[in-house]
Amino acid sequence: MVSRLNDAILITRELVKQRWSPMAILSMGPGWYEDQYLNSLGKLSDGPMSFVPWYDPNKKLSKQLEAALAKVHPGANLNTNHIYTFEALLVAADAYKRAGSADPKALADAIRKTNITDNVSVGPGIQFNEKGQNDKLKNSAIQNRGGKLVTVAPKTASNAKPQLPMTPYDKRG
Repeated sequence: MVSRLNDAILITRELVKQRWSPMAILSMGPGWYEDQYLNSLGKLSDGPMSFVPWYDPNKKLSKQLEAALAKVHPGANLNTNHIYTFEALLVAADAYKRAGSADPKALADAIRKTNITDNVSVGPGIQFNEKGQNDKLKNSAIQNRGGKLVTVAPKTASNAKPQLPMTPYDKRG
């Protein structure tokens, strides 16, 4: 199910109102994992799984980024927007350092030769193919648990196992 934040909140409230608990909610969109969804619905937000570009919580740099975010914004979950903004800055800084100048051609050439292995996203690092895509990037499955987001797949980047079926809404206390 793909939905934005407000739709995910409305759908969840309607599921509760109708007293229907699906075995799972699987999403390809951002609404189900956003902090506002988690905070607005509390225990009712537990269970949905989202399949999205994500970070590897087991990588050293990811742990450092999580700690930095927690220090500045306590209670906020690290998400795709933070991860790719951070990695874009890694690419820009790396390219500038290797280019030795801000000359556009030198920077473009340096970006094409990017090979960053100390990164946060799932996969072996940041490299661009002949079309300018980082084809080493992997998606993840994340699940809402107690106001936090855990990574349940791929196994190499997971910090939890999936909980299926979802706990029925009327059994959440």
